[in-house]
Amino acid sequence: MMKLHLLAGTAIWLLPAFAQAQEAEHAPSWTNETVVVTGIRANYAEANATSATRTPTPGQNIPQSIESVNSTMIREQDLQTLSAALVNVSGVTPTSTMQTVLQPTLVRGFTVDYYFDGIPTYQLPPSVADAGTLVNVERIDVIKGPASTLYGGGTGAPLAGLINLISRDPTDSFHASAALRAGSFSTIGGEGDINIPLADGVAFRATGEIESAGSHIDFLHSQRYAIFPTLSWDISPDTKLVLRGRFNRLQQTEYAGIPETLVKPGLQINPYVFAGASDAPQTTVINSQISAFLTHHFSERLQADAAVSYFNGGFREVSAFPYGQIAGTVFNFGTAYLPSDTSKYFATASLLARLGDRAFSQQILVGADFDHTGYFGEMDFNPAWATIDYNAANPRLPFGSAPPFYFDEFDKMTSVAFFAQDQVGIGEKLNLTLGLRWTDLIVDSAVGGVPTQDRNQRFTPHIGATYEFLDGISAFAGYSEGFRGVVAGGFYSIAPKPETSQSYEAGFKLAAPIPGLTGTVAAYQVTRQNVLTPDPAIPFAFIQSGEQRARGVETDLIYEPDRALSLLLNYTYTDAAVTKDNALPVGDQLRAVPANSGRLALRYRFQDKALKGFQFGVGLTAVSRRQLTLPNTLTVGGMALVDAQASYDFGIAELSLSVVNLFDRKVFDPYQYFGGAYVSPTQPRSAYLTIRHNF
Repeated sequence: MMKLHLLAGTAIWLLPAFAQAQEAEHAPSWTNETVVVTGIRANYAEANATSATRTPTPGQNIPQSIESVNSTMIREQDLQTLSAALVNVSGVTPTSTMQTVLQPTLVRGFTVDYYFDGIPTYQLPPSVADAGTLVNVERIDVIKGPASTLYGGGTGAPLAGLINLISRDPTDSFHASAALRAGSFSTIGGEGDINIPLADGVAFRATGEIESAGSHIDFLHSQRYAIFPTLSWDISPDTKLVLRGRFNRLQQTEYAGIPETLVKPGLQINPYVFAGASDAPQTTVINSQISAFLTHHFSERLQADAAVSYFNGGFREVSAFPYGQIAGTVFNFGTAYLPSDTSKYFATASLLARLGDRAFSQQILVGADFDHTGYFGEMDFNPAWATIDYNAANPRLPFGSAPPFYFDEFDKMTSVAFFAQDQVGIGEKLNLTLGLRWTDLIVDSAVGGVPTQDRNQRFTPHIGATYEFLDGISAFAGYSEGFRGVVAGGFYSIAPKPETSQSYEAGFKLAAPIPGLTGTVAAYQVTRQNVLTPDPAIPFAFIQSGEQRARGVETDLIYEPDRALSLLLNYTYTDAAVTKDNALPVGDQLRAVPANSGRLALRYRFQDKALKGFQFGVGLTAVSRRQLTLPNTLTVGGMALVDAQASYDFGIAELSLSVVNLFDRKVFDPYQYFGGAYVSPTQPRSAYLTIRHNF
C-alpha cells in the first residue's frame, strides 16, 4: 500500500497530457526504439520510444525494456508476418500463423495483447487480432512487463507486456511503389503503396496486399488480402487529424498438427502429411477497423490528443483434428465448427504538459480511456467423427454433416480508466517516471446460458528511474503491476476474480557508448496470480488459486558502425514456471517457452561504386528444448535455423531473394491444439523472389 500512497500523492500535482502512440518516424535503420544514436548514425536513429510512455521520450530515459522492429528490418529480412518479425526481439515466443487460432504470442512466458497505433484489440481467439500482414507497418514496438498504467481495454490491462503495431503515415510528396513476390509452395502475390498530396496540408495514402500460397504441409492452402487507407489533414499549423482504415482477410486450411508420439523413432510418418477432412471449408478471419486521431498544440509546451475507434472482427473455424490414439498411427478424429464475432468501441483523450528546463524538467500526462467490447462465440463439436491412419496413402475423408451444437458464449466488457504519469528529469543524468491508472471494469459473461458478472475497480502503478553513469550507458530499474478480468466464469463454475501481476526489472541501456552500438540488457521477474486451476473437490470445475512466475535475463544489441553494416544480437534466458497450483506440479515449466533462445542477424550494404546497390544478409535463430504439455510430460527438441537474403537495386527496380531454413533442418515446433501434445514440422528450405519498383 505504501507505493500506492506515494504514487497517489504524486498524482495530485500531475497535470495534462497524452501523446498518442502513433507517429511518423521513418529513419531507415535497424536501431531499436530504446535508444538515441548520436553522431555518426544520427540519420538512422529512432529517437523516441512513444509506445512505452505515450510521450516523445528518448529510450534511454525510460525505465522499462522496449524493443522494436522497424520498416527497414521488415523489408531487408523479407518479413511477411508478425510471427516472423518477432524473432528479432528477445523474450518473445512467437506463434506460427497456422496456430494463431489457439496459441497467442508470449512475452516473458505470458500472453500479450496486440495494439494498433495504441488502440487495443480483443484476442478471443488470438488469430482475430493477428495483423495478417506487415505491408502497412512502419514499426513494431514490443513493451515488456505490465504496461497497465497507460493501456487497457477488453478484459482489462496488460499482465505482461504488449505489442504495438505503428502504421505508415501519409506525407506531403507523391510516392508510389509496387512489388511482386513469388516462391516456394506456389506462393504468388503483390503489394502496393501510393501516397497522394490532395491539397496544402492534406494527403492520402493507401497500402495493400494480396497473396495466394500453398504450404510445406500437404493439402494446405491460404489466401490473404488487405487494404489500409489513411487520410491526413493539417487543419491548422497547430491541429492535425488522421483517419485510418484497416481491412484484412485471411483464409487458410485448418491444420491440427501431429501427435508427438508419431514423430518418435519407430513410428515415423511423413511429417508433412495432412490428415483430416478433405472438403472442409477454410478457416476465415476478417478484420475491419476505422480510427480517428486528433492532435492539437495549444503551445510548444501544451498538447491535447484524442482518438476514437471502431473494430469488428469475424472468425469462422472449421476443423478436423486427432482426438485420441487408438493404436500405432491410427487415431480417432473429431470435428468442430467455431464461429465468433467481436465488436469494439474505444475512445481516449489526454493532455500533455512539458514544464521546466534542463535543471529540472517534467512531462506531465493525464488522460482517460473508454472501452466497450461485445463478443459472441460458439462451439459445435463432434468428438468421434472418423478413424484415420496417418500412414494411409490418403489420410483424408469427407467432412460430412456439420458437428452438433456444444455450447455458446456471450461476453460484454466495459471499462472506464483515468491515468496520470509524471516524467521528471533532474539535471542531465537522472530521470524518474511515476505513473498511476485507475480502472473500473465490468465483465458480463454467459456460457451455455450460465451468466456471471465481475466488477473490479483497481489502481495499477508504475515507478522507475534511469541514471546515466557513463556517457552513453544508463542504469535503470522499475516496478509495475497489471490486472485482467476473467470471462466465461460460468463455464468454469466460478465467480471470477481478476488475474493480477507484478513486474520488477533492472538493467542497462546503451546509447552509443561506442559509435553505432545501442541496446538493452535487463534482468526481470513477472509474477501472475489468480490463474485458473482445477477444483480438487469438484470434477470438471475450476478455481482461481494458481500462480505462475517468469524470470530471466535478456539482451538486445544492435551495432551499426557505418551505413554499410547492421548487426543484431539478442539472447534470452527464461525460467517460466508454475509456483502455485491445485493440479500442476510446482516447478513445472510453462508450455512452449524455451529456457534459452537467441538470434544473430547481419546485413551488409556495399558502398563502393562497383557494387553499389548490392546488399546481403544472413541470420541464425536458435532455441532450446521446449515443453509440450502442462504438467510437463513431453518435450520437443531445440533447433537452430539459418535464413539468408540478398538484393540488388537496379535503379528502375530492386530485385531481392530470401531463403528460409537455408540448410533444410528437419526439426519440430510445439503446436497448440486443445492442450494436447502436438508438434508441427518446421518449414523446409524455401526461397522467395521479390521485384519492387518505385514510381
